[in-house]
Amino acid sequence: MKNKRFKRATLILYNSYDKNRWHEAHKRAIARAAPVCYAYNFNLAIMDFPIEEINLNIINTTIGESGKYLKVLIEKNRFFVVDKFLPQFGIPIAATSKPSGKKIITPKETINLLTKKPIGIFVGLGRHGLPKDIMDFCKYHLDITEKRISLETCTAIGCIPATLYWLGEML
Repeated sequence: MKNKRFKRATLILYNSYDKNRWHEAHKRAIARAAPVCYAYNFNLAIMDFPIEEINLNIINTTIGESGKYLKVLIEKNRFFVVDKFLPQFGIPIAATSKPSGKKIITPKETINLLTKKPIGIFVGLGRHGLPKDIMDFCKYHLDITEKRISLETCTAIGCIPATLYWLGEML
C-alpha cells in the first residue's frame, strides 16, 4: 500500500514442499512474487525454505525482468528469509479458499485492519497448501475471492496484493 494511512503488508510464501531440498518451484515462486510485491508495495518473505540452498542465484531467472524486482526488494530490506513468523509482520493471516468460520476476514476487513497494524499473509506453495499448524496459528483466514474458489498458487500470489492494493486505493 503506498497510501500513508496503511501499515506494511508482507506476503509470506510458505514452503509446503520438501524442506530439505531446493526445487525449481521455489525459485519460480519467488521470481513470480517479487514483481507483484514490488508493484503493490508489499514486503516478500519466504518461510521454511531450504536455507542452505538460498543464495543470490535465486535472482538469476528470466522471470520478473531477470530478477530486477527481487534485487530491489533485497536492497530496500523488504525481502526476508525466515523460519518463523516475525513480530514485524504484524497480524498473521492465512490465504485459503476454506476459511474457518471464526477466523474469516474479508478483503475489505483486511484493508481496515491495515489502517491499524501491519499484516503477514501466508500463501502455501505446493499441492497441500498451508499445514494445519500454520492455519491454527493465523488469527484470520482470508478468502480473497470471497466465494471459496481455490486459486492456483501463482494466481493467488498475484490476486492477493492486487486486490488489497486497489481496495485500499478505493476506500
